[in-house]
Amino acid sequence: MREVTKHNIVRHESFAERLDDLMRRYMLQQLTSAQVIAELAAMAAEISAEARRGEHFDPPLSHAELAFYDAVAHRNMAELIAGGDDTLARIARALVKDIRENLSVDWLSREPVRAKLRSRIRRVLAKFDYPPEEERKAVDLVLKQMETFAQEWAPKAK
Repeated sequence: MREVTKHNIVRHESFAERLDDLMRRYMLQQLTSAQVIAELAAMAAEISAEARRGEHFDPPLSHAELAFYDAVAHRNMAELIAGGDDTLARIARALVKDIRENLSVDWLSREPVRAKLRSRIRRVLAKFDYPPEEERKAVDLVLKQMETFAQEWAPKAK
């Protein structure tokens, strides 16, 4: 689970909550060990399918794009946005491209740099008519998501 959801905080939290709930129900003796094993096997199959979920888009989403897709697709956003999942996938691609092109070495530690990134994220969301009432949560999730890629995407200091 850790390997598949390493950079996807939305999916990682979802699977972690389900696993915690499963263990809690087992400890409260609401489930037998056989039921727990069956649930774990079902979760393993789901996690395996999770690794290939980006392939269902045209063109396929990379793991990074899929992570950002999940960040902007919270709360049935596909139903609220014109174009649905395709538009959310285009937003994810645009976010990854824009973020990678505009990251600076100190983006994690300097608030003015983070504010500039927030502004860029808002611009991308507005370009695709993302609902303004959902924008704040999306910007926060995108920034959290960016932090998971910090080591890989950080430009080298000159």
